[in-house]
Amino acid sequence: MTQKLFLILLLLSSFVRADVIFEKLDQKDFFGRNLVTLTISGSIKEGDYKKLEDVLAEINQNDYRLKEDSIYLNSNGGLISEAKNMGHIIRSNHHATKVEKEAKCESACIFILISGSCRMAEGDVGLHRARTDYNFKNIKDMDEYIDNKTDISFLKGMGANQDLIDAIYNLPHWDMRYMNNTQKFKAGLFSTSERESHYWQEVVSRKIAAPKSFLLGELEERNYQLYENVTWYDKWFKGVDPDFIFPSCTEQMFLDQLEKYPIGTDDWEKKFQLNNWYQGYDFTNEKGEIQTFYESQVPLMKDIYHFWTIAYYQKGVKEITYREETTLAKPTEWNSDEDLTISLGGRRVVRNITVPNTGILTNGWVLDPKVDPTGPMTVRVYIDNELIQEFKYEIISREQFKKQVTNKK
Repeated sequence: MTQKLFLILLLLSSFVRADVIFEKLDQKDFFGRNLVTLTISGSIKEGDYKKLEDVLAEINQNDYRLKEDSIYLNSNGGLISEAKNMGHIIRSNHHATKVEKEAKCESACIFILISGSCRMAEGDVGLHRARTDYNFKNIKDMDEYIDNKTDISFLKGMGANQDLIDAIYNLPHWDMRYMNNTQKFKAGLFSTSERESHYWQEVVSRKIAAPKSFLLGELEERNYQLYENVTWYDKWFKGVDPDFIFPSCTEQMFLDQLEKYPIGTDDWEKKFQLNNWYQGYDFTNEKGEIQTFYESQVPLMKDIYHFWTIAYYQKGVKEITYREETTLAKPTEWNSDEDLTISLGGRRVVRNITVPNTGILTNGWVLDPKVDPTGPMTVRVYIDNELIQEFKYEIISREQFKKQVTNKK
């Protein structure tokens, strides 16, 4: 196998990136970290995910803290695919999302809002189903589009309930209906999702060496205080409804408790981190075009290399060093400019690699059909001697691959 060279893009500091607006504030939090704001506004377009990824990498590398621990939303929607990608990276970073009172979150923006570790929808939330400009080939093609459940799976994965999903898909694209507070409450748009609540309880309770019941008790008391603090003047003259006054996302994620009880360890996030990942292979065709296939089976052919990718970040560091361990079914030749440790008679190779802390780890090997074997291949990725992810592949022969392609046709 041969080393695959990956292009490393250096991050450039920028404060306004199209519709992803990043601003450093002249303020610090309790621990001395710089506060910043991050706003997603306007139409969600192709390329916005990459802008958000770059900004979050800069925030993580410098250990900045988001104001209110939230990403602000003020968007009229746009590309659902881009919104879902942005939602994935927001959830993996465990950031909250917030629509302020004078802001709005419409159409595809709901895919970003629901992705927040905590959601706080004080402003307008408008819903309708998507449209398409695609020309269907026939009725079967149209039915397959309608029956595609990937968007629904995304929403459910982020903790959306069936009421919210029905509200989106029962409204035609030419209409737009806005949620009232009761509907927002039922959809979980004033609170953390169940899974994220458990995550924060686990992390913060261990950090401050306190039981989870203590954290929940503090939050319950805070919720009661907010309700009681609403005066008759607030109700009758300001129109404040005490039933829809909630603790902030910072409080619901228990991050305020870290300032009250700044003791314990900072390592618990790693124990409960879910790192999104995918694997596959790239093929360069006769025209020089790169085609990507997200498969665990990889054909042993010329101009093919397998890859793996993990969404992973660390706070307050510029670079991350990981150890990659690749094991094949039989011995092979390993070619790389990097320092390699080869064992098991040539079946296994280990390399240590340092890369910028961009939030993405990715690597792979180019396959050589002259020397590389078919059969199972395992790639393990370690950071600080802890296994982060294991990838399992099956290297298949050219003949097997062609047979599979023929059968699919």
